[in-house]
Amino acid sequence: MMHKENRSLMVKNRNSPIFYLWLALCLFYLNPLLASPDTGNVLLLNDTPFILTATVQASDGTYLGQFTIQPGQQKNFTQNLSSTAILRPGTPDVSLTPYTVVWQCASEGFYSSCNNVGPGSLVKANDCPGNHFCSPKKESKEQKPASTLQKVK
Repeated sequence: MMHKENRSLMVKNRNSPIFYLWLALCLFYLNPLLASPDTGNVLLLNDTPFILTATVQASDGTYLGQFTIQPGQQKNFTQNLSSTAILRPGTPDVSLTPYTVVWQCASEGFYSSCNNVGPGSLVKANDCPGNHFCSPKKESKEQKPASTLQKVK
């Protein structure tokens, strides 16, 4: 009887190694029950010195979303992978994955493009094949005044 009391005291004592072992085992076995399935998240990371626009397309080229991302910033693209209402003759089930991510320059032109992007992926602009260069914006020849206010005499 005395042995059971000591054992229960050790589990209740949060400073004991048995408590931490018990906690780790509980979390390990409960984790699959608490985890949710991946819903089509793609993390878009602009690892360039340029402002880029990331366009996400489905496997059939359907437009899914677009984000303008500053240098060093990231955006999370989320697509619900439940059944879709897309109807195409001859193809009753349309898959949205794998995605295609196209990185475009803010000025003009395209920076890079990644094909076969799966849900849960991290997509970096420099890891995708492409030009990896954005030309500077063309300057307009007309200079507009900084202000249209006029001095009153």
